[in-house]
Amino acid sequence: MSQPVSDSAFVSHSLTGAAWHFEGTDVQEAVIDRTSQLFTQDHELPPFIARMLAARGITAETIDMFLEPRLRDLLPNPSDFKDMDKACALLAEAIMAHKPIGVFGDYDVDGACSAAIFHRFLGAFGTTAHIHIPDRFTEGYGPNITALTKLKDEGAELIVTVDCGITAHRPLADADEIGMKVIVIDHHQAGTELPRALAVVNPNRLDDDSGQGALCAAAVVFMTCVGTMRHLRAQGYFEDRQPPIDLLTLLDLVGMATICDIVPLTPVNRAFVKQGIKILKKRQNVGLRHLADQARLNTPPSAHTFGFLLGPRINAGGRIGNASLGAKLLATHDDAIATSIALQLDDLNKQRREVEAEIQASASLQAEAIIEASPDTKVLVVAGTAWHEGVIGIVAGRLKDRFHRPTIVLSFNEEGVGKGSARGIAGFSLGDAIMAAHQTGLIEGGGGHAMAAGLSLRQDQLEAFKTYMNERFTTQLGELPPPMIKIGMQAPLSACEKGAVDWLDACAPFGPSFAEPRLLLQNVKIVNPRWIGNEKQHFSCELRDGTGAKLRSISFSLREKLSNPSDLEQAEGQLFHVIGKLKADDYRGGDAVQLMLDDLVMANSN
Repeated sequence: MSQPVSDSAFVSHSLTGAAWHFEGTDVQEAVIDRTSQLFTQDHELPPFIARMLAARGITAETIDMFLEPRLRDLLPNPSDFKDMDKACALLAEAIMAHKPIGVFGDYDVDGACSAAIFHRFLGAFGTTAHIHIPDRFTEGYGPNITALTKLKDEGAELIVTVDCGITAHRPLADADEIGMKVIVIDHHQAGTELPRALAVVNPNRLDDDSGQGALCAAAVVFMTCVGTMRHLRAQGYFEDRQPPIDLLTLLDLVGMATICDIVPLTPVNRAFVKQGIKILKKRQNVGLRHLADQARLNTPPSAHTFGFLLGPRINAGGRIGNASLGAKLLATHDDAIATSIALQLDDLNKQRREVEAEIQASASLQAEAIIEASPDTKVLVVAGTAWHEGVIGIVAGRLKDRFHRPTIVLSFNEEGVGKGSARGIAGFSLGDAIMAAHQTGLIEGGGGHAMAAGLSLRQDQLEAFKTYMNERFTTQLGELPPPMIKIGMQAPLSACEKGAVDWLDACAPFGPSFAEPRLLLQNVKIVNPRWIGNEKQHFSCELRDGTGAKLRSISFSLREKLSNPSDLEQAEGQLFHVIGKLKADDYRGGDAVQLMLDDLVMANSN
């Protein structure tokens, strides 16, 4: 079945109020037809998946590497990174001299994985590695001179910052003043001025020509380990001994960081994830093994395992508990320690969900009241007292998804000082807006990216800040754009079988630059529609097309997305267009599949 490939509207207003657009493509229709036919003939790909890949630019020359990316073909040369050879020479020298090394990381998954990779790598050589992960609330992000001094006092003769440091000008200048030797390994955007350090390895520094700016920090750390091994080999270190570590065993950590840091899935990043999943299956990392057991992982691991089962538990320590727990778990070789930390992280993750649910409920009520009183509100700003700062970013993201507008969630302390997290929509740069608000004196501080930002302000600045953000949005965009859902594939109901799901799994991982495709099913009949769940918030039905083909479908939390849920009460036997993601039905098992329904519309309404 052919499908449109231009970025044209298929549905202008669905039951959730969204517009549906087919994914845009620069590939000519004739090329898509020809390439997808080759995929179907040579690889036995289902036609609708073959068309999706061809429209996304996969070619006959790249299909094999896409489906089975190999690091030996894709791994960059460490020497292509600016300052990498310098950093690796310093690390090799420290290893050969048995000098203790300090590792200063970040409190998220990428930072924990980065620190653990170095700890495991250095430990294999008998080199002591002291890890410090800062507390989100008392220390904040990035290096501070107190912590750096503590690492030095513990015996570290060389300190490496991982997933941070590129903007730590003052702390690293202070460290240099007292004779500390520091290497910065980061991936965040660098400014024109670099921090004072012996080496600054960052593919996103302005003078780096490696072309690897999409790597997460853990991947840059892995490349540093590769380069250090090469330096050791050149120094003759392995002439009378075998390398004490197989670097491939570290790829589960690189793969998890790649998924959890939501970096673009370039070919090398796809390879890191694919190979990382293979290493995870072997359960060699003691900490990940025990964490997977706590998460009750009972299916083969996947990118979903990294992003939704393991990653949130690692993050829970930094959000509401001890920030160092994640790195300690991933670095340890001791079963008893791993068991203890995995239990703690699982418990913290449960607490995080409870705290998040409480704040989200309160914030949602506030948001509903704001929109009811002022339906033309463009930027949603909600605030509470003593809301946990570790979860307000998650809450902001959920409110943004529900209300389809930029959302800022603020938590004020007893002194009236607030900290906030913001999540945005396409077309309006939150980072620029918040930075401009700071520059004009409306708030105490802030900045970030287009889609995510942070800020601080006083209670007496709140109303003026709300007005400013809404006026800026109106000036730049006018009205709120309708939420847009992208359609990646179109198929008949009969094509929705287990073989297609297996091929979609083979096309994974999905993420930035290669989103998981949504499937469009046209003119399907809804049978046995039901609201299910404790609060009847989820929607379940069966889809049929009159040929005997049928497909179970479920949509979680659909009720809150609909302006009029009663629209579905008379859906029995009616024809709809539906979109969603085709998945294996793990509950029924075997060859059963289901559609995770995202949206739907009456077939004759558009």
